[in-house]
Amino acid sequence: MSAAPRRPDVRPGRPRFVNSGYFTPTLIAVLCAVLVAISWERGRGNFHRLTNAVLPTPPAAVGPTGPGGEEVIHLIRTPDAVGSDPEFLNATLLPGRGMNLLQLTALIPGHGEVPLLMSPPLDQATQMLTGSGPDSNGALSATMGGAFLVPWAGRLVGKPSANNGTLQMLWLGQRLTFPASSPGSSLSTLGLLLDRGADSTHSDMILDGQSVEAVFHPGTFSGNWPSTGSVHVRVDLSGHSMDLTVTVQNTGASPMPVGIGWLPYFNIASRDRARTSVVIPSSTRLETNRSTGIPTGRMVSVFGTPLEFDRARGTALGHTGIDETYVHLTTGILANSPIAEIRDTAWGYGVRILPLTANIKALRIIAPADKPWIAIGPDTNFDDALGSEWNTSEGSGITTLQPGDSVQWKVRVEIFTFTAGDSASAT
Repeated sequence: MSAAPRRPDVRPGRPRFVNSGYFTPTLIAVLCAVLVAISWERGRGNFHRLTNAVLPTPPAAVGPTGPGGEEVIHLIRTPDAVGSDPEFLNATLLPGRGMNLLQLTALIPGHGEVPLLMSPPLDQATQMLTGSGPDSNGALSATMGGAFLVPWAGRLVGKPSANNGTLQMLWLGQRLTFPASSPGSSLSTLGLLLDRGADSTHSDMILDGQSVEAVFHPGTFSGNWPSTGSVHVRVDLSGHSMDLTVTVQNTGASPMPVGIGWLPYFNIASRDRARTSVVIPSSTRLETNRSTGIPTGRMVSVFGTPLEFDRARGTALGHTGIDETYVHLTTGILANSPIAEIRDTAWGYGVRILPLTANIKALRIIAPADKPWIAIGPDTNFDDALGSEWNTSEGSGITTLQPGDSVQWKVRVEIFTFTAGDSASAT
């Protein structure tokens, strides 16, 4: 009797595919395909997105209690694995102080992590922003980082009131009250949001970064404004851009005037003004009385003067001091909005400010001749926006919100690189 044929060795529960001879080649092919995909994405600058998807950073990391008694918010993102271009790394925001963007940090190739805004360290800022003395009404918030200005931007003129330190004016028959910038001054540059704390914040992950939104319910700003309102401030931080959005709604029963702005102080990281060029997309500035700082209502051309900075490749800043509000902003041939730029040729990077809403009518530029920083503030309204000097067809850019209406302001900040030949050199 012949023996029964021997059956192949098949272990219970083990798939036949594993034993078929195709398993190993298939596994190798899959691994090769994954490696090819990663190499492709890395070559296109997307590898950091893959790593972020696998190892996401917790959204809107919250820090210790900061100015205004609210926790500091840190938006943090993972840098590109290649690191060949400058990119944003993190942003520090103060919800207890009107959502002031205290610091914006970037990775600059060859220079490491660089603070882009002129501001003190967080612990020092917390000691300074007390809400009293020099910081009454949040005044010091407008001297560091990037303060959001609501319900007006720029300078506002009023008459000193019996209440020391405040100014008053009439708007549509209603009395408005606001703090003076300094004792005895008839100007205010503060807005009324600088010392306000957020009522709520919400954070989330976005592609290549993080976002946060803060909601303020300032009412009538302590009885100083003619109607109640709400203010939403949103910040979206990604590798090469940061979007800022401010929305103001009239939640009351009366009309209210609204202007929105932002005043960021950008460092010249190399501290070399001679090798820094600036682009300001305007050839017109508001004329002011040099002794009082009050606008005259006239607009003056800067063509052919040291204050002309509208060349597309930039104009060397050098030792020119600037303290002006530029209007009649122009849009570039290949752009959808006006573009302002700071180009630090010594370090090979630039910062671009793009107004994204058509209601942004002015750029407030401050650059003292002996300081390594420049402020570029995009505003919806002109200086002294409620003054009689703007009773013209053009208006001042102030918005009158009816009950239930809202207005939005949006700006994008970009970081980019360039070669020395792409930027103006000092002469």
